[in-house]
Amino acid sequence: MVWKIQGVEGENYLESIKNFLNQLLKSKNVDAVLVPKRFPDGNNTAQVLITDPGKLDDIDPLAPVQMVNSAQIVKELTKDPVKEKIASVLRPCEVRATIELIKLKQILDARLYIIGYDCPGVYNVKDYIEKLEKSNGIGKEGFTLSYVNSFLSGKQDTIRESCQLCTHFTGNSADINIAWVGSNSSDVFIEVNSEKGQSLIEGLAGEKIGDLIERNQKINKILDERKKRQENEIDDFLGFMQRCIRCYNCREVCPLCYCKECLLKPEKMGYSSDRYLRRATKKGQIKMPVDTVLYHLTKINHMAFSCVSCGLCEQACPMDIPLGRIYNVFGRKAQALFDYEPGRSLDDELPVATFKEDELKEIEDVKE
Repeated sequence: MVWKIQGVEGENYLESIKNFLNQLLKSKNVDAVLVPKRFPDGNNTAQVLITDPGKLDDIDPLAPVQMVNSAQIVKELTKDPVKEKIASVLRPCEVRATIELIKLKQILDARLYIIGYDCPGVYNVKDYIEKLEKSNGIGKEGFTLSYVNSFLSGKQDTIRESCQLCTHFTGNSADINIAWVGSNSSDVFIEVNSEKGQSLIEGLAGEKIGDLIERNQKINKILDERKKRQENEIDDFLGFMQRCIRCYNCREVCPLCYCKECLLKPEKMGYSSDRYLRRATKKGQIKMPVDTVLYHLTKINHMAFSCVSCGLCEQACPMDIPLGRIYNVFGRKAQALFDYEPGRSLDDELPVATFKEDELKEIEDVKE
């Protein structure tokens, strides 16, 4: 169901989104909003928890930069039961990661309302800062709006590769989605996807509208282009893994890596000085640090079904390993086996936590 909320219109998409969140807070439909906001000094944009509508100035959810996957922040906010209603404004990959963490019992969602929005993708942080500095003084808001226009025109070859591969760039899994792709002006539409989403806009004056034909056409065009990009396979997985220095950055930024004790650390795997030397003696030499391939294969095994391809792992890698593409390829193949899409719905059962007698029948037939 799509709604047009009165009083949300603004001079640009950012102002329209701000006006909508302002209405949510003033109406007391929510007590707090978690949303990305620009800071006056420096080039960073960070998630901010806002309770005062007057503090919504300079919010910038469409800024083409992602410091963290904000599902981690939602997890921190909701680790204990809260009385207040919190609306989290999240990119689609963050929405999907949040839903996966709810399934994994890492997020308490009783008072959590998930607001998604059409995401134009992001640059790597260094590229964002460099491009912002070279933007001829148009300011951060002007830079964001210019970037949004480039997204709508299809000129986005330099964004993070995970974003170039992303086919889930609308927040269809959220309680509501702020839809702006396909709008003929700076207006935004509200797509309601759940009963909680309906309660979010309760009392806000608006009107139901039908299918947004131009929106669907634009989305399908972007989807077709990105599916073609997904056809490229990983040419040299072992070669890429040889670069790994096992710094664990990819694990630290991953929203779905939540184990308090990681079994992939050397001390947990039983390494000793003698063991290193025995292996070196057996082969004549060993590369240090050891088992970098095993580390990633184990991580892929743990992550494949829930990976939302946010690309934070690749952004955090100091060795420029294309982890975003690697995990995207392995994840899509594993998910396809079980017709599972991470973050699609809270009702979808996690394959690793569910046994079905008739699953993988095709593989059994081949063996017979």
